[in-house]
Amino acid sequence: MLTETAADADETLSPKRTAIIEAAADLFLHSGYGTVSMDAIAAKAEVSKRTVYSHFPGKDVLFAAVMMSHCNRVAGIDCLELDPEADPFAVLCDLGNRFLGLVTSAEAIALFRTVVSETERFPELGQTFFQCGPLRWVENLTPYLTEMNRRGRLDMPDVGDAASKLLHMLKDPMHMRCTLGVQEAASEAEIAAHVEATVADFLKLYAPA
Repeated sequence: MLTETAADADETLSPKRTAIIEAAADLFLHSGYGTVSMDAIAAKAEVSKRTVYSHFPGKDVLFAAVMMSHCNRVAGIDCLELDPEADPFAVLCDLGNRFLGLVTSAEAIALFRTVVSETERFPELGQTFFQCGPLRWVENLTPYLTEMNRRGRLDMPDVGDAASKLLHMLKDPMHMRCTLGVQEAASEAEIAAHVEATVADFLKLYAPA
């Protein structure tokens, strides 16, 4: 799994690192993944190629940073805290609104289309997307559901499966519609209504007997 080192974490506020991520995001979104070179990213960021590699040892790691930056900026996943003392409906609705707002955002849809179109030629791209996107959300949600299970507030035979199921329930059909261009964007009201209905169904599905 791709992870940032402690040194990487310390550099997150580096202007050059930020410029590299922003340049890479723009190029990936408009030119795809395969055709974009580290030289092109360096030129757009107005830094040397050596500087790019000092922050990111490979293009897949840089793509991961682009994804994580977008997730953090749109959904605040880097500081997401699920309070086990709060009402599960409220907690999961907050998470659901963040998640669905993220995956239906224009940039996330563009990144997803890039992955789908190029992952056959670049298998590492699909792995990176999965690790920094879906898997990261499951890993954030699983400890909370485990605690709800332990307290008897929910009854889930397989917590990991339940976490994945909730995210899939939240994502569709809006994500598919946006990906296919059937729906240009999802409004906050649409997202909130879908999230509330989905969370209610999820809680009923795993309600203690």
